[in-house]
Amino acid sequence: MIYVDLKNKRVIVTGGAGGIGSATVHALLEAGATVGVVDNNEEKLNTLEDTLSDTLKDQIVFYSVDIGQFEAAERTVRDFFDRFQSIDGLINNAGVLRDGPLISIFGGQLKKYPLKDWHETINSNLHGYFYFAREVAEKMVLERTRGVIINVSSVSAAGNKGQTAYAASKAAVNALTVSWAQELAMFGIRVAGLAPGMTDTPMPRISMNEQQLNQWARRTPMKRMATSQEIAEGILFIFHNEFFCGRVLALDGGLRM
Repeated sequence: MIYVDLKNKRVIVTGGAGGIGSATVHALLEAGATVGVVDNNEEKLNTLEDTLSDTLKDQIVFYSVDIGQFEAAERTVRDFFDRFQSIDGLINNAGVLRDGPLISIFGGQLKKYPLKDWHETINSNLHGYFYFAREVAEKMVLERTRGVIINVSSVSAAGNKGQTAYAASKAAVNALTVSWAQELAMFGIRVAGLAPGMTDTPMPRISMNEQQLNQWARRTPMKRMATSQEIAEGILFIFHNEFFCGRVLALDGGLRM
């Protein structure tokens, strides 16, 4: 295996202050990378900063950004590039989860999936991935950087009851992963994905009750949710293994949709 060392690599992580994101940021920093953390939650960004030693703070820069806004994404990538003169990696990880069926009836009232939830989910989970990949790939090509782009997807990409917008966005991300891998390999840029199963982060705990979470755990052969650190290790594996390209690694404890 050709091993890619992360020491002194410059990597952008979107959604970097969330559960999987913050675990990935810590893993990258410990591996010696310089990290640009992008998140729209300033409170979580401050919390992440407080967990870092003074030494690690020298390897990190924070961006409070809505990745679904193209101008903000373009500005963030440009600033990170101007600071460090290269970008070696991008982890597209930011996302929102707005569960709900397409149509439901409760108490004799018919309810439709809210357009607001649809647009917010697609804007973050799909448009944001496209914006950052587009701008980062440009910098990599111009500097002839043999970079890596990793798209965090989900096992829900196969389709899942009650996840109209989320499943659609993740299925699109999987398709983009394959398309970009085929297009960018000629420039020495690898593109791959990672699809977590149910992971113990604030996102599912906010959107589901304890009974629903326990049902998911029972459906998983490993009988538990993944930890954020386990997903972060999967992301680093993709970075390290230069032959991993154009595929989406399912890290789901044996769960299949």
